Amino acid sequence: MSLSQNLYFMCLVGAMSGLGAWLVTTIVVSAVGLSQSTLLPDLIASAVLGMFLGGMAVGFSDRWSGNRTQPRFAIAGALTGLAAGGVASLLQWPIDAHIGQQSPLVARVSAWLLAGSLIGLGLGMRWFSVNPLRPVHAFVGGLVGGGLGGLLFSSVGSNAPDLSQATGFVLTGAGICFGITVTPMLLQAATLQFVSSGDARAHSKFGLASKEWDVQNGDSCLIGSRSAELSPTRYKPEIEIFIPDTRIAPRHAKLLAKNGRFFLCRHPDIASAGGLAHYVLRVRGRSVTDTAELHNNDDILIGHTALRFIAKTSGVGRGGK
Repeated sequence: MSLSQNLYFMCLVGAMSGLGAWLVTTIVVSAVGLSQSTLLPDLIASAVLGMFLGGMAVGFSDRWSGNRTQPRFAIAGALTGLAAGGVASLLQWPIDAHIGQQSPLVARVSAWLLAGSLIGLGLGMRWFSVNPLRPVHAFVGGLVGGGLGGLLFSSVGSNAPDLSQATGFVLTGAGICFGITVTPMLLQAATLQFVSSGDARAHSKFGLASKEWDVQNGDSCLIGSRSAELSPTRYKPEIEIFIPDTRIAPRHAKLLAKNGRFFLCRHPDIASAGGLAHYVLRVRGRSVTDTAELHNNDDILIGHTALRFIAKTSGVGRGGK
């Protein structure tokens, strides 16, 4: 699956999350007997939308990476989104109290700005170990997406029948997911592309899908064959670039991006003489024993799998052959 396809499906995830949040909020409001004119339904909606977005976005992200969706990661994402939406609701309370009556549009849009930014921050924290700036990028993306979604929500769903309310929730959820997903794409410094693999499982999983992994400046991505269910982590897979190749070690290599330069280094687990002999890692046809600098259009062989590195940062030349 390409990065553009990932954007499309993440928007779909956001739309489905919005629909689920609308349904749950409607049921709760009706069951408790709350008036739609009160603040509480919006507060419930923010927290519930965060829960749906967190759980579903984490699940889809892991599925897109080639891993199986792990319930513990999805639950952690749902709880993180729920907490983020709840905090956004609490922060929104004084805003609504002061300007809710005079400027309902501003109040509603600010509510989804807060919700989108904090939900984005919570989801971005998954990738803090890869790049400390990724949560900031997700925060900004969620802020923009939440604002756009809030404007659409207000124009479609405010003071309207239930069907329009549902449409508003769908657009808001899609807007938040769009912002969270498109921001890393805009900041993308390089792409690692799957070419082919002599391992049937890896080729069937990634070959037809034209799999790509995005790389941002400051990233430190671990490449390996250790699946998510074996990861000791609680919120994200240990391996950021997962390739199910039997000749790739559980922790095989690291891809580093720093100041517009890119490096591929062998993981210490396979740096011994036995590891060098058994686990293949080549750049431009040359074996990597420690670290190799990557250049635009470089060919990489890792295990039985061929990859291509595409640099998008200006000034990064093509590697020699």
